[in-house]
Amino acid sequence: MERDGAPLSVPPLRILPDPLVARCIYSGKCYMIPLNQCMSFSDLYEDVFRTFQFLPSDVIELQYSVPGCEACFLRSERDFQMLFCGARIHKLECVDISVLKIGGSCSNTSSVDSRSEVVDEDDYLGEAFRIEVHKSYLSDEWSSYIHHVGEKFHGAAELREKLRKYAIAVGFEFVFLRNDLDRIHAICSNVGTEGCDWHLRAHSSANGCLYITELNNIHTCKGVVRTQKHKLLESKVVKTCIAADVSYNLTLKPREIMSKFKSTYGFDISYKVALKAKQSVKEAIYGSDADSFSKLSWYKEAVLESNPGSSFVLEVDPSTNRFHRLFVAYGGCIEGFQFCLPVLYVDGTFGKSIYKGQILAATGRNGNQGFYPLAICICDSETETNWTFFFNHLKSLLEPQGRVITFISDRGTGLLSAFDKVFAGHPHLFCYKHLVANLAGKYRGKGNSVMIEEVKRKFFKVAYSSTEKEYRFNLRLLRQEGGAEIIDPFLAEIPVEHWCRAFYTGGRYGIMANGIAESFNSWISLERLMPVYCMLDQTRIKQMEQIGKRRDEAQRWTTELTPKMEERLKVQMEKSRRFSVHYSSPGVYEVRSEFSYVVNISEHSCSCVKWQINCFPCPHGLAAIQAASENVYDYIDKYFRVDMFKKSYSSPIRPITNVDMSSSESGTDFMLPPLAKRPPGRPRVKRFKSIGETEKKLIRCSRCGKMGTHNKKSCTEPLVQ
Repeated sequence: MERDGAPLSVPPLRILPDPLVARCIYSGKCYMIPLNQCMSFSDLYEDVFRTFQFLPSDVIELQYSVPGCEACFLRSERDFQMLFCGARIHKLECVDISVLKIGGSCSNTSSVDSRSEVVDEDDYLGEAFRIEVHKSYLSDEWSSYIHHVGEKFHGAAELREKLRKYAIAVGFEFVFLRNDLDRIHAICSNVGTEGCDWHLRAHSSANGCLYITELNNIHTCKGVVRTQKHKLLESKVVKTCIAADVSYNLTLKPREIMSKFKSTYGFDISYKVALKAKQSVKEAIYGSDADSFSKLSWYKEAVLESNPGSSFVLEVDPSTNRFHRLFVAYGGCIEGFQFCLPVLYVDGTFGKSIYKGQILAATGRNGNQGFYPLAICICDSETETNWTFFFNHLKSLLEPQGRVITFISDRGTGLLSAFDKVFAGHPHLFCYKHLVANLAGKYRGKGNSVMIEEVKRKFFKVAYSSTEKEYRFNLRLLRQEGGAEIIDPFLAEIPVEHWCRAFYTGGRYGIMANGIAESFNSWISLERLMPVYCMLDQTRIKQMEQIGKRRDEAQRWTTELTPKMEERLKVQMEKSRRFSVHYSSPGVYEVRSEFSYVVNISEHSCSCVKWQINCFPCPHGLAAIQAASENVYDYIDKYFRVDMFKKSYSSPIRPITNVDMSSSESGTDFMLPPLAKRPPGRPRVKRFKSIGETEKKLIRCSRCGKMGTHNKKSCTEPLVQ
């Protein structure tokens, strides 16, 4: 083109890049807006403010995220331009912008430009004097729950919950004038004193939902401000916030709930509210403790139908229809136990539901030294009658297997007399740790901690004595330390063959303590908090999963013995290298090093007695076996072999479906819970330990110089000049 004979210069066209898409998010709602560099920060701010319908007095903050930085401030024009730079560097086509409501401004109007130019005094203050950056809480979105007429709620319960949370977040209180399933009318609690006109009306529709039909969301009363405490912040509100945490961790303590609620929601709640909210969540998940007993009849039928060979005995008081006690052992566990070690740990532990009671358990031991749950009984207390009931049904399971079972117990209340009635003549070992705890209790107020610890140590030596001579020697030292007037009466009540290794003639597989039973009690510690039906069902699931996992794990083993016993064999074989072996007669050898030992490999015995006690070759026996050019695996107990371990977990516990519980005849049976008087005070979830079970660390007193549990301040020892 030309004008007046001169060519007309055309400016080059400016090609704008593709717009960046921003996804603006507030309170779970979002909308998308295209951004380009022709826009300003003020344009974006005003668009967000208008779209989410903020009040003129509200103050909001914008943040965006890019890879490597989860929260970048978007407060000024410079920040807005840096957003484009970050998107270009990371090749982003879409960026999320979080909208945070951080409070109300001092005036009714807010200017973006003037606020962005205000100097922040925190930039010139020391770290200790700066105001911390505002933290986002999960409760920030509560203030958006009630905002316009026509808002929809799925039922009156949802509206009540969101209205309470809205009032807590905004900082006011309300009262219901009408609170029905189909109509709700709420007004500000200051309507009488200050004439506040805030009110809300909601009505239900044909679809069952509630809609806000009238809303005046402006308060004319004073003191509408969000505080750290609020009267409406009761267990009803708190339980909706902690439901996921409690379902994941049922052992969550009220003080932990208080701390977590403060850091997550920004509010303070009382211990009572936290405890009540936890109990409400627990009941919502697992049902009430009282109703749980009515499900036991159905559960019994379901177990016996889905798991053939199981034993489930449920006793109910016929006169009152109240639960009395039950016994349960699953068919897979019964079948597999005959391939486990012929030992059973029997123990009782307390339930932790509101009806408390006792859980009696019989736990076996597999060839890899793990525990094997066999049977449990739920009753009101550890009495001779309940132990007899438990042992009778346990005996009916064990007799068909034809094995002599060695029992290990802590001599609990009623256990000894019931055992002698049902299992007369069966080997019965006493846990030496419980015995030493009982012995230590005899010295309460009669000796210092150092002396008690020495008595315990010497009692251990007596219990672990391998020969009668060693027993008499260690007993003499124990009597000298602890005093014959206490030691002799204590030991006279306990037959020595039940606790000392030197006098037990059977195979005890090295067992001295009831640790396996304690492991099982700890294993079900969470389930003990649940109602009885849930406790049984969740324990069954645990056993079912344990059997499946151990069965699959054993398929990958390639050794002759289970892993732990194979490792033990390697250690013992290494120790056997230092011995010299001398042949005497067929199967009999003298094994020498610093001392000499007589080994009879045909009888699986050694004069050190460890082979007989542990049912596993000692280093002396292994040395003799190798000298005889025999295979060491032929002299190891069969229960330590991998093939026996596989057989013990070859019978699974079958799953149970409960879809037909409500339509089943037994599912509608009503059973009353047992009578249980709740003791005063907060329920305990941990048992009291006896004086002998608590291990106190010994320290050296700087005043008297002696070892003990006292210090300079509490020292009462006489000082010798």
